[in-house]
Amino acid sequence: FALFDFTNALPRAKLYNHWQVNTNDADALQKIFNPAFDPQSSIVVDSGLPPHPAFATNDLTGQSAGTVDISHYAPKDIVLRADAAAPSVLLLNDHYDPDWKVLVDGKPQRLLRCNFFMRGVYLLPGTHQVEFKFQPPTGMLYVSLAALAIGLPALGFFLVSGGKRPQSF
Repeated sequence: FALFDFTNALPRAKLYNHWQVNTNDADALQKIFNPAFDPQSSIVVDSGLPPHPAFATNDLTGQSAGTVDISHYAPKDIVLRADAAAPSVLLLNDHYDPDWKVLVDGKPQRLLRCNFFMRGVYLLPGTHQVEFKFQPPTGMLYVSLAALAIGLPALGFFLVSGGKRPQSF
């Protein structure tokens, strides 16, 4: 048996005030897995944000982007309280799925795919309540319910009438 202590693990949620926009998936993966990439100080966002001006000037100061606290964590509903010191991207280190919706202070915002695998949201400076909700489309649910509503009575009819044979004259 062995016990390993990985000290570079990212927290569940973190604010970043330095990001790079990369819309090419192969390039984004290459950048993330490059040993020179520091996931503690910057993230790669797939789209939806302008490039951060600090990357144009190589001015990557060590300023803190702010703090994040998890208020509620359930499988389909996550509530966070973020205090952003500057325009930031809140990275939630949970798997990205487009069926997740995000609300910032009760208003819908665009869900970002960060570091290719994770989800995030852009925040302006200030204190915000951020809620991630999993809301898959319900169209297929209604199709399944309609099939059950038609199928079960039809199955019952065939079971009840299936044992009877018509009488011949």
